[in-house]
Amino acid sequence: MSRGWLARTALVALLAICAVGLLGSVTAIAMVDYFAGDLPTIDQLQTSKLTQTSRILDRNGNLIEALYHQNRTVVRLSKISAKLQRATIDTEDRSFYANNGVDYRRLAIAIAYDLTHHTSTLGGSTITEQVVKNDVLDTQEAQTRTVSRKFHELVLAEEMERRYSKSQILELYLNSINYGNGAYGAEAAAETYFQVHASDLTLAQASFLAGLPQAPANYDPFGTPDQVAAAKERWREVLDGMVTVGDVSSAAANAAYNSNLIEKMIAARKALPISHNPLTAHFVDYVEQYVAQRYGTRALYEGGLMIYTTLDLTTQALADKWVKSGVAAWARRGVNTGAMLVMNPSDGEILAMVGSADYGNAAIRGQINLTGVDPLGWRGVGSSFKVYTYGAALQAGLVTPASLLNDQTGIIGGVTFNDWDTKHEGYIPLRVALAQSRNLPALWTYRRVGGAQVTTFMHQLGVTATIENPDGVATTLGHDPLSMAEHLAAYSAFDNGGYRISPHPVLKVVDADGTVLEAFDPSASRVQVISPDLGYLMTDLLRGPVKLYLGDLGGRPVAGKSGTTEAYTGSIFLGYTPDLAVAASLMHIDAGPECKSGYAYLATNFPPSGWQCPTGVLFGENVGTSVWKPFLEAYYSNHPWPAMWTQPAGVVTRMVCAYDGGYISSGGYNEIFLKGVGEPTYPCGANPPPGAAPYQPPSLSPKPSP
Repeated sequence: MSRGWLARTALVALLAICAVGLLGSVTAIAMVDYFAGDLPTIDQLQTSKLTQTSRILDRNGNLIEALYHQNRTVVRLSKISAKLQRATIDTEDRSFYANNGVDYRRLAIAIAYDLTHHTSTLGGSTITEQVVKNDVLDTQEAQTRTVSRKFHELVLAEEMERRYSKSQILELYLNSINYGNGAYGAEAAAETYFQVHASDLTLAQASFLAGLPQAPANYDPFGTPDQVAAAKERWREVLDGMVTVGDVSSAAANAAYNSNLIEKMIAARKALPISHNPLTAHFVDYVEQYVAQRYGTRALYEGGLMIYTTLDLTTQALADKWVKSGVAAWARRGVNTGAMLVMNPSDGEILAMVGSADYGNAAIRGQINLTGVDPLGWRGVGSSFKVYTYGAALQAGLVTPASLLNDQTGIIGGVTFNDWDTKHEGYIPLRVALAQSRNLPALWTYRRVGGAQVTTFMHQLGVTATIENPDGVATTLGHDPLSMAEHLAAYSAFDNGGYRISPHPVLKVVDADGTVLEAFDPSASRVQVISPDLGYLMTDLLRGPVKLYLGDLGGRPVAGKSGTTEAYTGSIFLGYTPDLAVAASLMHIDAGPECKSGYAYLATNFPPSGWQCPTGVLFGENVGTSVWKPFLEAYYSNHPWPAMWTQPAGVVTRMVCAYDGGYISSGGYNEIFLKGVGEPTYPCGANPPPGAAPYQPPSLSPKPSP
């Protein structure tokens, strides 16, 4: 007995059921139940169970990216255009409001056609049956073309009609059906094809969408010429059907068809941003990880979450522009990538995140986020580490801004150190040593303070990295890899009154029902870790590098520090204003087996993040002038400059002399000190640096010859 004969016999039986169905549904259901066997349940069948698209928005409500397994936004039937409702019913199930879930007459015609033509060209499924197939039957059964599946479909369709109203069934259908191009449901389809809400669809748009569910891949308006032609033909069929039913006039149907709708759709689609836009790709990756860790990947891709982030798209575009500009400007010295992070220094809200110069460039490991929110992106920070050495020393009262530091002796603990310019300046004030980024004073200060105290100070500010050799004075030169994000947040504590903050990407997460799952509380993330007085003192010291290297920014409320790693494997500049914290870096990353120069800094085996290779001579100050400064100037061309920091009562101003930093009544210069901790306790001339000539007060200084 052939399988084909059995199938045709079953179809004849089903045809008989349809005949009985035309006479009485009770008898038909009894016959179908005989064949149907075990059935799935339709309990709790509702639109809230459908998977929905989650959306990542910037701080101003602009869409950054949609996340989904099925792109769907569930809406009430009242939010779906009546034109689409009528076009769908006229096309898919004209007896929808009259039948009880199964149109036996239509089904009988379809089966008879199948028996005589050996094909299934004619559809016999009602809207209710399609809901059963798409949302009740398991995926494997729904995809089979068997008589038993059809039996199940019939029984469940009639059961659904007894439990749910026509409006509920139509709402479920219009929210679940596949419209092609990744769009599930009317709202997603309206947005995908026309960039409007389902409630705003015109007759032309609604009638076009109503024709897609029959075969969305065949009727793709963005596909091949054959697919576009098929889409137009199907659209004409839908409009003609609406005319036949009497829902629209022939004139209205013709006007809709001749509206150049498809041509407009294609043009509009070309203007849309690409998926996973490289402009925000690193930030999106970061947000996805953040949300998935808290709510799971299912909620992220199926839960219809609205994720309101801290990002500002305008600031993001500005940051991206200047990173790319810096890479291009220094390409002649081997630079091929860079990064920038912009945040609010008071609470850690991330305003811009550029993780590399080109997210899609595998040759530079472009998908690695160099802002350091992932350890793969951690890098050495060079002399920008020195703030932890000097900060710990100032906090302990071991030094003051006026203290003279050793920039003369290069042998420390039996190891010879040289500065970047191989010069020695003798004994110079801490303020000068920091501004000029002299190495020897920082090395001697690190030795005096001790590695444990420096690393503790750094960790208190929020940097979590483990220092490889805290007892080694070279730690202060910044070769240990740190997170740029944590490093910038630590600097922000100097800016914001001494509070440790954590970089944060999300303002609010709302689920599909409108429930707020979380809302960022800035005060909850702030922890006082240093005094406001020390923060102000560090800020005032960090204005020195800006005045020295960044020109007219020196007259603004701007503080910052450069960093250059050994062998020029990376250069960074980071700093802040009272309302903005910014870090920028440039470097060379090579995904090949080795750097072109044959040297890979601090790597013996190929690292997942790529070799960090030497560039030509490139200092952190170069990053400051070519990336950091122009970004800041561009940002404040559209934002008001904040007021200068106010000196707190715990910071006092005293006149000191340049000879040894002692106090003097006249003829010296003004310096600031921590009140009661770091104020000068000796008069000028009482503490001469080693090898200095005896101090001569101003009144005893020889007068120039006439």
